[in-house]
Amino acid sequence: MKQKGIPIPGIGHRVKSAKNPDRRVQLLKEYAQKNFPSTSYLGYALDVEKVTLKKAENLILNVDGCMAALFLDALISCTQFTADEIDEIVEIGYGNGLFALARSIGIIGHVLDQKRLKEGLYRHPTEDILYAKEDK
Repeated sequence: MKQKGIPIPGIGHRVKSAKNPDRRVQLLKEYAQKNFPSTSYLGYALDVEKVTLKKAENLILNVDGCMAALFLDALISCTQFTADEIDEIVEIGYGNGLFALARSIGIIGHVLDQKRLKEGLYRHPTEDILYAKEDK
C-alpha cells in the first residue's frame, strides 16, 4: 500500500499516538483478549501497527481498525458461519453498516453534550467547505 501511496484503513489518528493511546482501543483489545476464543485478526492488525509505528508515532491501530478486526474475530469465533458466509457478510458490507451506526451514535452524543453544556451546536464555517460538482 505504501508503494501505491494508499493509507492503510484502520491505521493512523490525528490526535492519538503510541505515547498518547486511544483508551477505547485499549479497552477493546483487553476485552477481546480476555473473552474471545481467538483474536487472530486483531493480532494481525497489531502486527501491522508495529510496522507503521516505525514510520510515525501516530500511525497506530485506530478504533475503526480495531473494531473491524474484532468484527472478523467475532464472526470466526462464534462458529455459526461458514467461511463462504463470512466472505459474503464482509462483501455485503455489514462492517460498513456498523461503522455508520457507531458514527451516528457519536454525533448524537456530541449534540446532546452540547445541549447539556448549553452551547450552540457547532457549525463549520461555510467558507472552509469544499463543494464539488457531480459529473454527469
